[in-house]
Amino acid sequence: MDFSAPANRARDAWLTSLDHKALGAWIESKGERPVSASGAIDRSEILIAALTQAPVVWLTAPAGFGKTQIMSSVADKLSADRSIIWFTLDSLDAPMAVLLEHILEAAEQQLMGTATDALALLRQPDGAPHAEKILLLWLRDLAASGRNILIFIDDIHSLVDATSWQLLMALVRYLPDHVQLVLSGRYRPFAMGTVALQDSVFLTMSDLAFSASEQEQWLANQGLTTSLELRQHIEQRLLGWPVGLALWGSCFRMAGQPDSVNDQMAIAEMSDYLQGEVVCSLSPPLQSFLRQLSVLGHFNEALLRDVIGADYHPLLQQALAKELFIEPQIERQGWYRMHPVMAQCLASQLPLTERQDLHRLAYRWLSQRQDPVAALTHASQCGDNEEAARWVELEAESILANLNMNGLISWFSQLDEQILLASPRLMQIAAWTWLLAHQADRADQLIQRLTQEGSLADYEISALQGYLAVLLGQLNRADRLCRFALDNLPASRFSLRILMSSTLSHLSLSAKDPDGARVWNRLAQDLSRKFRAPTMEALAMFDHARIELNRGHISRSMSIVDQGLDLLGERPHEMDRLPRGRLLLYRGLLMWLSGKELDQLQAVIQQGIALSTQAHDVSVCYGYAVMAMQFTAQGRHTAALDALDEAERRMQNWQVEPGTYQWLHIVRANVWISQGKLKRAKDCIDPLLVGADSERIPRPELFPMLPGFTIATLSRLYLVAHQLEPCLEQTEHWLRNNADGLMTTFIRLIRAGALAMSQQQHESQRQFGVVRRTLEKEGVGLELHQWLPDLARLLQGPDPDKIAELSAQASLSDRELDVLRQMAMGFSNQEIADQLYISLHTVKTHARKINVKLGAKSRTQAIHRAKELMLL
Repeated sequence: MDFSAPANRARDAWLTSLDHKALGAWIESKGERPVSASGAIDRSEILIAALTQAPVVWLTAPAGFGKTQIMSSVADKLSADRSIIWFTLDSLDAPMAVLLEHILEAAEQQLMGTATDALALLRQPDGAPHAEKILLLWLRDLAASGRNILIFIDDIHSLVDATSWQLLMALVRYLPDHVQLVLSGRYRPFAMGTVALQDSVFLTMSDLAFSASEQEQWLANQGLTTSLELRQHIEQRLLGWPVGLALWGSCFRMAGQPDSVNDQMAIAEMSDYLQGEVVCSLSPPLQSFLRQLSVLGHFNEALLRDVIGADYHPLLQQALAKELFIEPQIERQGWYRMHPVMAQCLASQLPLTERQDLHRLAYRWLSQRQDPVAALTHASQCGDNEEAARWVELEAESILANLNMNGLISWFSQLDEQILLASPRLMQIAAWTWLLAHQADRADQLIQRLTQEGSLADYEISALQGYLAVLLGQLNRADRLCRFALDNLPASRFSLRILMSSTLSHLSLSAKDPDGARVWNRLAQDLSRKFRAPTMEALAMFDHARIELNRGHISRSMSIVDQGLDLLGERPHEMDRLPRGRLLLYRGLLMWLSGKELDQLQAVIQQGIALSTQAHDVSVCYGYAVMAMQFTAQGRHTAALDALDEAERRMQNWQVEPGTYQWLHIVRANVWISQGKLKRAKDCIDPLLVGADSERIPRPELFPMLPGFTIATLSRLYLVAHQLEPCLEQTEHWLRNNADGLMTTFIRLIRAGALAMSQQQHESQRQFGVVRRTLEKEGVGLELHQWLPDLARLLQGPDPDKIAELSAQASLSDRELDVLRQMAMGFSNQEIADQLYISLHTVKTHARKINVKLGAKSRTQAIHRAKELMLL
């Protein structure tokens, strides 16, 4: 027996076989698609929609944006009618010949027979020089197979070899019909020329980021309970970064799902992820540059040149090419923004002194270029309060004109008190900051000190005291002080003159003088245009829209809001968050009232709430109120009450004067009425009522329609409770003293319903006719049946039989009320019979009818329901 070693040829064949076997195992692992994580949301439609537009789709976004998951879910979803080839690249897929062999091997494994000829040709000794020809052979065979084929190639950023990239571009160039290609990576490692621009769709970070609704759905899928405020906080911090949300959610669950969190939640985990997945593979100079960018947050090339140095440009180009969580600011040409979490993680790696130096340089650069909003952001962190204080004193007028309340609040909150109290000018700006933030107590302390010191002119003190009087509800005093201030303020104090004009406009509206309000508002707009203050002009247009809505002109109000948003146009959001947020929130209110564009309502309100929150603007209450009313209309009463709770909690956290948001209690009352909990609704209304005199209900600056809203809600309460006499009394008193306006229309509608239920058909139909014409003219499209049962039907025409039937079923007879009262006192049926001198059978009959009319199943339920309906 011969035990000699095999011939070289046999050994070579054996080794070649082993090599092919190992390659097959390696390629098989690279062809495996990931399984969707538990609780993941299906986002496949993003890619499927792109595939309907073009044969080639590029997904290019930083790490953690769910590119692979989206591709995998699309592959699973489309595999029934398409053949799928999946391949994940890495650094070993190079050079060109290696990449070609790996792709062909994956195709052969996953679609047997489609790459047999190409692989045989490639493995010939002279196969490598003809890589592009072999690729064409494979593509021809794919086309000849008659199949619809979808090829996925993931992690294209792994291709560091130029020849491999050329092969991939050839694949894009020669892709046959019936074959589609999806390429995914964190960035494109080489230039593409024009080859990939033809018949391609590009999906980027903004396309793949979670929307607000997707974030909410993901949190729900994970069983995480979060408030709207917390969801908005996450949205602003993460900007839809899917992996960031997953890390945050895990830490949030481990922390016990607290009601509130700070910016440190999951920051260590996110920093570790970014360091391992992104930063560690970068060159040291690029890492150092990114840390500097992280301190700046927002930047353009001119800022980088002056703050970092002239050699910034190559590093910036590398950072942009690698898409390192940096994206252009569409609304601010030439500017870029680093993702806030990336910025926070990287900035913490720099020493405090170095961060402060960068903030100081950025503050000086921005302050010299009249960008007070961004300058204040850096001034609050530069560690040089005295220098920043001198600049704030000099630029007070333009800083106020930009209404950057959040920046001012942040800056004054950390300013040394000695620096503040040593400067009357700074104290004045601080007082205006707290006034505009509706923090009356803090403003009052500074105003008193300024008054005692006598360091300001009388008109400056009057302006401060006048605005404070508005917040405190001292409207006559406010009117006198604001007029004096406006008459005496010099022309150079344009921001205060605009504020005084706006305040006088509100005071005229409170005095039921809409024409006077329009005169003052026109002055505010003219001054804003004259001094080129678009932020304040947009705010004046918001006031104009409120005047028109107060008069009942919904369409006109909507037109003015849209003009205000057009005025702001492409200005950067940081410079106009307050007016833009207010205009969007008011647009949401008008959309809800008119019943138009309701499919966009949630997005408009969410955007408005986010901007108003960032601006520290109390108008955010409008957004929560509209959300509550919308939830109520959908029957989601708990969600409605939660939204109102959140609004009040935010106002309390901001230490806002309670009178500013007191009107939210009336919104809450409407939610309770819709639930049939009338006693709770009445408890919400009573604190605002002084006797029955609607004239003494306050008219807060934020919501001057409060008196009419209160009376409309009270009248609605009486109508739903079928207490027709007090309903008619309230509505008659209001209509006698208020002929026009939106609330007057609603109150007239309620009165018409009460008249109909009181069998006063002629007068009822006359009032309905007036309301119907007004609603049609002003475009009001509320779902009236959701708020005033049966009135929407009555608006269409009379039905006396139905009205009589409604009245009979919805109210208890006098004897039934007597029995109900005895039941509530705890008497048994026999005791009730003895007390009322009726038979036991009669008591039981009355009790049965009471249960039917009140929708109750027991005596206890009937008593509880009667209390809610204010029958007891």
